[in-house]
Amino acid sequence: MISMNPRRKRNVLLILCGIAALTALIWPMLPMVAAEDRLKSMPLTGAEFTCEEIQLSAADQEFLAGAKAIQRIVRPRRGSPIMLTVIDGSGNRHAVHDPNYCLAGSGWSVRSQKEWAMPSGQANWITMEKDGVTMEALWFFDDGEGQFTSAQTYWWRASLRRATRGLSGAEPLLVMLRVPPGESVDWQRMRQVILPSLGFR
Repeated sequence: MISMNPRRKRNVLLILCGIAALTALIWPMLPMVAAEDRLKSMPLTGAEFTCEEIQLSAADQEFLAGAKAIQRIVRPRRGSPIMLTVIDGSGNRHAVHDPNYCLAGSGWSVRSQKEWAMPSGQANWITMEKDGVTMEALWFFDDGEGQFTSAQTYWWRASLRRATRGLSGAEPLLVMLRVPPGESVDWQRMRQVILPSLGFR
């Protein structure tokens, strides 16, 4: 077995440490494509709906802290209007998490929940109650190719994406729809017609 002399071994070790330090400095500065373009490309009108943009509050923007989001009132041709919130965590993945926690923090208690089939995956449908009033919501993560409901899967994919500077795939968006308290909506039509028209196929 050939052994390396101590001086050469030290030089190789210094070179490797230098490469590692340089990579650690440069890698985070390399550009990574965000999902913001998907937010901007979502239509405001369709054959079965119109949308009204809602400005994010200062508190919402502070919470997002680098993440991007849109909020809209979606008005189907028939049925109740729906609040749509879509978050792109490319700039701050900590702003994206299981919406059940936010709803619980707002005083809503979950009465029931179940997974529903989506055009290309799964969504989580929940009914909540607060002060005797009920509310329905539907949420999922969407990566442009399919939908899923696991927050752990989101964190894993988002972390891998940052480690590879976007080479591992698209940033999943968090999508949440809420019906006004006390009202209901035709979720079947929402899943099969309106959501695909908004880009969630």
